[in-house]
Amino acid sequence: MQADIMPLSDTPSWLVPLIFAGLALFFFLFRKIIAGGLLHLILTPVRRRYPPDYPGMRQEMINPLGLFLAAAFLAAACHLAYFIPAPWSGFLTRLADSLLTAVAFWFLYRLSALVGFLVRKGKGHPAEGASSSAVSLLVSMIRVLVLFVGALVILSYWVSNVAGLITGLGIGGLAVSLAAQDTISNFIGGIAISLEQPFQLGDWISTPDASGTVESIGIRSSRLRASSGAQVSVPNKTLAASVITNESRRERRRIEIEVTLPWELAGSSYDLFREKLETWLKNREEILEPVIIAIRNLKPEGQSLYISCYTGAAYAAMLETRDGINRALAAILDELGMSLEIAQPVRLEREDAILKNDAKHE
Repeated sequence: MQADIMPLSDTPSWLVPLIFAGLALFFFLFRKIIAGGLLHLILTPVRRRYPPDYPGMRQEMINPLGLFLAAAFLAAACHLAYFIPAPWSGFLTRLADSLLTAVAFWFLYRLSALVGFLVRKGKGHPAEGASSSAVSLLVSMIRVLVLFVGALVILSYWVSNVAGLITGLGIGGLAVSLAAQDTISNFIGGIAISLEQPFQLGDWISTPDASGTVESIGIRSSRLRASSGAQVSVPNKTLAASVITNESRRERRRIEIEVTLPWELAGSSYDLFREKLETWLKNREEILEPVIIAIRNLKPEGQSLYISCYTGAAYAAMLETRDGINRALAAILDELGMSLEIAQPVRLEREDAILKNDAKHE
């Protein structure tokens, strides 16, 4: 005997929505288990490559993903609930769509942290200073964009003329932007500094307006600690438009010394002096090539000797090396029995006057 089968048209209108509502309840009750399993599969590359960071990223996204599945089935149930009267049906549908959209954009909001993490790791080294600031700024911009778009989408369910509202917001935004040009310029300057990374936190930089150690890179301004100990706040737009010298990224420092040698130190004496000085400079480990020793100018009072060499990047070490060169100069001159003292001509005006008077009387 053939079994009786209920035609699909005879299925109660409330049965399918009830099934979807039951699935929504099921996914809601077991959301963490189901979402955890899905993330275990989705984040497999991250889990294998960055095992210590996987639990934190999984925890960031497990709640919105679990609620998204439940909200999706709930929205489907509301759309299929044809037995509900029209006014209430439309309200429940918009409410369910708003909930689904909010959860979906919440998931995208949390996903931006994963984007920032991958950008940071993609550099091949731990982000520090400005690199970290650039990644944080990128994540913040993505999150603001997600919140803005999500709010507009949810608003479109309840407001018919969203285009007019956006136009009004655009006019209002233009008025605000005109009133806050400096703030916006500084914000854009901060973005440029964070992305280009001309310096990092802790670097010593110098600009035509200020110099010091970078302590923070903010949205409006960056703070430097000057050598005097004072804190200097420089607007980001000024800093971004300035010529920046990053002393902390210097590979080496140049030492230039110029002394005037008396004319007595010439010929073979100068050759011996130069040989001893060049030998001393090239035997010092802290002094780097090239080493230049040359007579730059000839003056009435003597020969202008120019010495140029390089040393390490540290400023204090450079001063110590410079001091050592000056001491070596004095020691070599003393060894040769020479001095940098230049004889000064003295005119005896009184004797000249007596000689002139004697000549007149003759």
